[in-house]
Amino acid sequence: MKRVVIDNRRQALIFKTEEEAYAFCAETFIEQAQKAVSARGSFSVALSGGSTPLPVYEQLANPSTALLVNWSLVDIFWGDERCVPATDPESNYGNALSFLSIPPLDQAKKHRLIGDAPDLGKAAADYEKKLKTICSKGCLDMIFLGLGNDGHTASLFPHTKALTESTKLVTPNYLPEKDLWRMSLTFEAINSARSIYALVLGRGKSKILKRIFFDEKNIDELPGQNIGTEEHPAYFILDKKAAYGLGLKC
Repeated sequence: MKRVVIDNRRQALIFKTEEEAYAFCAETFIEQAQKAVSARGSFSVALSGGSTPLPVYEQLANPSTALLVNWSLVDIFWGDERCVPATDPESNYGNALSFLSIPPLDQAKKHRLIGDAPDLGKAAADYEKKLKTICSKGCLDMIFLGLGNDGHTASLFPHTKALTESTKLVTPNYLPEKDLWRMSLTFEAINSARSIYALVLGRGKSKILKRIFFDEKNIDELPGQNIGTEEHPAYFILDKKAAYGLGLKC
């Protein structure tokens, strides 16, 4: 692994292969879980959606690693959700559940972000209450994020209202270009997490990563630029293909 400091709130961790990046994510999950349980008696984590992190969940469910975590002390949240039932193939919750239902991972408390609720505003408020009640001091111990080709993270898309939300931890977010709603943690929730990781893999992400790291800051255009703070820096986990063209050679 090669570690590169981008600025005082972001670092890039570059691995030669996707497999090495996945292994690091699983190892980090275990380390952070053990650390949080030792310090606070529980571990709260928000997972990212999409297909990219699924191999990480698969590794966590492997018998050789699963027993390294006391899953009964783990609270699992989600960073965002599509407005579909849990059984829909597009559901972030449903996709992760295929691994989180395997013993002993099934002992973890799983808090679904209900994207198909009849009242999305109430569902967001209810989820925020859970975060504030369950997480120590209302802050997640850890959050995993992704990065879209348009620069979005969680369901914080360019030119959407949720980007300016400064008080709520969870909010519905309307995407005009797609004419649909999403549910998402806000930057208030993301950047208050004790540890922040963004898994970004593949040559297809190299162009947007270059803009995220080196363009003049413009959150409305590039939401992913807003990940991380000086107090809680963000670690971007990359393979060498994603790091291609960044001048951050592995």
